[in-house]
Amino acid sequence: MKKKKYNITYKNIAKRRIFELYKLAIENIDNIDLARRYIFILWKIKNKARIRLHKELRNKFCKKCYTPWIVGKTLQIRIRKGRIIYKCLYCNRVKRFIIRKV
Repeated sequence: MKKKKYNITYKNIAKRRIFELYKLAIENIDNIDLARRYIFILWKIKNKARIRLHKELRNKFCKKCYTPWIVGKTLQIRIRKGRIIYKCLYCNRVKRFIIRKV
């Protein structure tokens, strides 16, 4: 009987760790310093492994101050002139997304 070979690469481990760190950051949103630290480590792992963030995580935190975005607590959302405007309540960074017509 052959042993099963596991295709565990550095990038697969990094992707799994990134999702775990994001989950921990959301669970510890009451302790904002700890949540920001988790996101910072997530960003370092992403850069070290040279991978892109998954679509689910791409717009879930501030790239300037590493604060996880939760509407009302750490994020303000506005809709103006065909754009969605995200404003981080910690560093006041503004990110704009165009609303596309389908």
